[in-house]
Amino acid sequence: MRSGPFSLLCLLCFLLLLGLRFLLPGVAGRVELAVAPSSSESMAVPPKPEGMEPSTAPLDAEGSGRGRLSPEACAGLATEVQDICWQALARQQGAADPEAALALCPKIQDAELRLECSSDVAEAVAPLNRLRAEQICDTIESVKWRGQCHFGTGLALAELDPPYAMSRCEHAEIFKLFCRHDVVGEIALVNVDFAVQTCAKEEGGELQRKTCWHGIGKYLARRDMGEAEQACNRTTPAWTSNCYHGLGWGAAERDVEAALQGCEKFASWRENCRQGVAHQQKRVDPDRALSLCQSIVDERIRTRCLDFVSR
Repeated sequence: MRSGPFSLLCLLCFLLLLGLRFLLPGVAGRVELAVAPSSSESMAVPPKPEGMEPSTAPLDAEGSGRGRLSPEACAGLATEVQDICWQALARQQGAADPEAALALCPKIQDAELRLECSSDVAEAVAPLNRLRAEQICDTIESVKWRGQCHFGTGLALAELDPPYAMSRCEHAEIFKLFCRHDVVGEIALVNVDFAVQTCAKEEGGELQRKTCWHGIGKYLARRDMGEAEQACNRTTPAWTSNCYHGLGWGAAERDVEAALQGCEKFASWRENCRQGVAHQQKRVDPDRALSLCQSIVDERIRTRCLDFVSR
């Protein structure tokens, strides 16, 4: 391992560049599994797998602008951050030269990151060559990362080809439900009619159907609560509460106070919206989440809300 002030400075800068990706749990493809309550009002979902951060360095040779990573740059880094660099470089090269990118993945020492690297390359190449992306995913031996790989390709194609993007969720294995939730949510941002029509087909089991509507509410509310409300009012009646739950969750990711104020205008769906806010707050402010659940008037919703945030 290298030592000295200079190498320490390089290490800190590189970690800052990648957003401390390696050190923070629950981001960039490390999807956390969540157990969904059985009620129609409740939906526990993982954060969207973001994939790799943009793989450009903050400085070019002259010290300004946005340069690109290189094998030489990765090889010259301290041992403890080389894995991150190789993965970022593979992602950077994935679309233009997937074979060269895949050849970089074995350089990664960490077994999980090495598998994730192949998934990242598939996601990068999917918009240009979906068949090659599928082939890459299918060669991954890990059930977890093979499913994640197909999940990622679905997200990558959500805006370009919604029907194909949804079809990838059938191959997402242990992430099938989460894939449907996130992919239909991404689609709703660009084609809400298709997203609503997809969920209205009522395909799959109860959990699969409710995740569909929850995703629409959550993703649209990240952008605009009014837009999400309009979509939720188009849901199949049995799952309207799930859509408003997702709405509250998504709005809370942007602004908790604004989300709570917005929930107040939703009449019969107000408490479902507040429950969504509470569930989102469990991740960042457990005490606030508990308080919000306790403020819910409807006994059934309050009980299920408290059950979720108390786990």
